[in-house]
Amino acid sequence: MSGAHTHRSRLACASCTRRKVKCSKDTPCTNCVRRGEQDSCGPPGADPYASPSPSAVRRETSSRPQSAATVLIDRSTDAELGALRRRVAELEEEQHRRNSTPPSSRFASNQLQQHPPAASPAPSSTSPANNLNPVDERHDDVTGSPSAATDRPEHNERAVMKDAASILEFLAWGRRKDPSYHTVVTPEVTTAVASGDVRDADNNEEDDLSNPFGDSTHLAVLQLLLPSPRMVWQLIEYHERCLLWYHGSYHAAAFNAQAKAFFSQHSGLIESSGVDLQWVALLFAILCASLACAPPGQVQAWNFLEAERDTLARRWYKATITCLNRAEYTANLSVFACQAIATSTISSHVLGFSNSQSIQLAAAVRIAQSLGLHRLGPDTAGSPLEKEIGRRVWCQLCSQDWFGIPFSESYLINPLYSTSEPPLNANDDLLELPEHVPTITSYCRFLRNVAAIMPRLQDGLMSCNTPFTRYEQVLAWDARLRALVTTERPKYLGHIPIESDWPSWIPWGRRALAISSSHKIIMIHRSFLSDSFTNPAFAFTRRTCLSASKTIIKEYKQVIEEDGPVLWIHQAFAVAASIILLLDILHRDPTDEDCLEHRQLVKDVLDILMLYQYSMISKRGIKLLSALLKEVDQRANVDESSRIRPHKRRRVTSDTANKFSVPNFIRSFCDGRPAESTQLTNASIRRNQRQQSTLNTHVPDAGEHMIDPQVLEASDLTHSDFNFSFPAFGLDGANGFENLLYLANYNTGAA
Repeated sequence: MSGAHTHRSRLACASCTRRKVKCSKDTPCTNCVRRGEQDSCGPPGADPYASPSPSAVRRETSSRPQSAATVLIDRSTDAELGALRRRVAELEEEQHRRNSTPPSSRFASNQLQQHPPAASPAPSSTSPANNLNPVDERHDDVTGSPSAATDRPEHNERAVMKDAASILEFLAWGRRKDPSYHTVVTPEVTTAVASGDVRDADNNEEDDLSNPFGDSTHLAVLQLLLPSPRMVWQLIEYHERCLLWYHGSYHAAAFNAQAKAFFSQHSGLIESSGVDLQWVALLFAILCASLACAPPGQVQAWNFLEAERDTLARRWYKATITCLNRAEYTANLSVFACQAIATSTISSHVLGFSNSQSIQLAAAVRIAQSLGLHRLGPDTAGSPLEKEIGRRVWCQLCSQDWFGIPFSESYLINPLYSTSEPPLNANDDLLELPEHVPTITSYCRFLRNVAAIMPRLQDGLMSCNTPFTRYEQVLAWDARLRALVTTERPKYLGHIPIESDWPSWIPWGRRALAISSSHKIIMIHRSFLSDSFTNPAFAFTRRTCLSASKTIIKEYKQVIEEDGPVLWIHQAFAVAASIILLLDILHRDPTDEDCLEHRQLVKDVLDILMLYQYSMISKRGIKLLSALLKEVDQRANVDESSRIRPHKRRRVTSDTANKFSVPNFIRSFCDGRPAESTQLTNASIRRNQRQQSTLNTHVPDAGEHMIDPQVLEASDLTHSDFNFSFPAFGLDGANGFENLLYLANYNTGAA
């Protein structure tokens, strides 16, 4: 028996023996070939991964002398070495293939760090590390497997189309909103994943290893970045006069006193004993914002050349982060870190550090909560100045967190647990003034009220289970925002004559509020914006977002005529407005009069962006809008050709408009390739035709007047006073339920 058993064990391979399945006894056997394990197929003694049972081990050790066991160990060791050699060869081949990949198919290379491959799983053609294209739809979001992604192309396509405006807007920021466009989660934990800040290819001076100052982590290098004390004070003064009203993250008088001590007691030396590096981070953040946001005329007055401006602004932002890290700010908690990070927001987007800034803001929120800044009530211990400083920076952190909800679909600060009182309506003397008197904190106080709408909207949307109830939430918070910016805003932010004793920022604040509030109207409707281009049930959303976009562009044209600061929202929201106008054109008959108007507005924005090419938002916006305009032109040319040859002309409906494929466009844009074809496949077009077939059906008479025509005509956001109509009957009137029921009758699939 023992002889027969030994004979069978030599013929059957180790893998089949271990699995207790019938083996073909070939080399390699049929089972191993089917499982892809032909390389390891062999008798049990040669399998380095085989785990013999305890009984087999006992039989082996009792029936054989020690020398036989030694031979078995040697044979197993040789097999292991052979497997390791094959693995190393595979990894070297993969590394060579990755190094030979063209740069255009990878992300910005400074974010891709290679790790030792010894612990990583075997590479395959479907590994996320081998496909760094942010819009490669062949890979599953979690596993990198091609099968999961190919099983749900319609789901991915619908998700992209639904959120098209937000995704395209984020591209202009240098970020990617949808995780399916880049490798975020992967089982290969030792492989570099996820994209960081997407910078322009021309701005790589900090990654040049030949640069003697490439490593700016040393304090000596940071010292070299500081200009003369006279220039430092000029930049500080400009920030206090022209920028502090917009974010209010620090108390100017307190900071100026600290800056005087820095220069008088420490001779302006960062390495001097007693200098708090977290305060130095705040100093760099203030200098960076002043240089990045000052208009070209002011920069020239400071004698900064354009090249030096670009270099210093980016270096100063990096210096802010370096100082915080050197001070171990996540362990040594200080309000200076919160102030530095909150202040950096005004410059980070312009400089191309949006992703980094979002992470820093999350850290700042946690630090502020650890310091108790979220519950600074009237009975909290501390001096009035200390509490006011905490309230001001906390107010700004709340606004920044809540305004980011439309892009992250989440928030860090729960309003229920934020019990801090708002900052005083006071200047740096802390003498509280009436609400109608503008102070350095007035704009931030009101903007926080606008921002507070966003978490409540998000909670409402997440608590709903149908498009019907979600759209009800959209309409409710749309009405709330309109009421807030029309009837509850301070008078000095409205259209009344400017008084002589008002601060210089009042006209800038008016335009910033008009632009920001119009953008928030769009953000409230974002869930139904893409559907509104194809589903007439959401006509109100379409008209509202188009009117808001026109308001943003109109105000942006006025901004450049003023000698005010260049705020990042001017460029970013103008690009977002242009994207919506272009998407609207792509869903209209090219001969429609609105197409000409929208196209001209987009060209006006492009002309303005050309003036600010030091801004990364402007650079990306120019590329993105130009690519979308090219799509518009191609579609117009096709339509013109069809008119010349009537027998080939096809009816222009929402079906043909849907031929513009947002996923294909994003893929070609991120790859840096011309958008050779952003048309949907024939199968996709047929799916869209089936999905839209009900929309072409005549609506019964009972529903024809769901939306008051007067309301649709009056829903115009082109006036910055926001005195536009809203269908109140859609919320509180007798027809509200029927109106929303009409919307729900369509299988929109909106989220």
